[in-house]
Amino acid sequence: MSVWQASVMRVADLNGFVDHMNNTMIDKMRGVGASDVQGQRIILGGEAAGTVNVTGEWDSVDAFAAAAEELEADPGYGDLMQNFGVTLLRRSLMTMEVERGERTGAYSSGFYARGPLRDQATLEANADVVWANLSEGANGMAQLRITAGAEMTGVRILFQSGDSLDAILEASLKNLADPNIQAMMADQDITPIGRVLGKRLF
Repeated sequence: MSVWQASVMRVADLNGFVDHMNNTMIDKMRGVGASDVQGQRIILGGEAAGTVNVTGEWDSVDAFAAAAEELEADPGYGDLMQNFGVTLLRRSLMTMEVERGERTGAYSSGFYARGPLRDQATLEANADVVWANLSEGANGMAQLRITAGAEMTGVRILFQSGDSLDAILEASLKNLADPNIQAMMADQDITPIGRVLGKRLF
């Protein structure tokens, strides 16, 4: 399973930040081992609204730790932080548990829930049932567990990506109303705790 680093920040010059990521930093992140790099701006989600999330996919925690040192020593990283009014709020580590569909679409939903650790067979079976509902409004789905995130450690995030927030939410609400899903959540002690909605930046 891959790991994802998530950096949450406030950005004063969003357009300049996105241009610098597209023109400089995404290639540099890939050059030191990131297999995927994504950015989104939270548009709805309480105190998180307006924050920018930059995530990178890595083969291992060690791979990210080594890459982080190299990236932070790069002049491009300093330019990113200084020239565009970037304030880093936190950086967390997540482990990919299951994924379905494609990582495409202009919009996203992040649904947060607490629950105990599960074996991979159970995670895969759960994902099949959930994706049957979510696929009606989303292009893709990924479930990640926060493995290093201070008080959020252990929380799972179910990401949906798609072309319409209305469609994403409609499918999500249908999923939560499904008796099979309700029974699964009760049996496995899964407790929803929040949701954020975002727009893809890169």
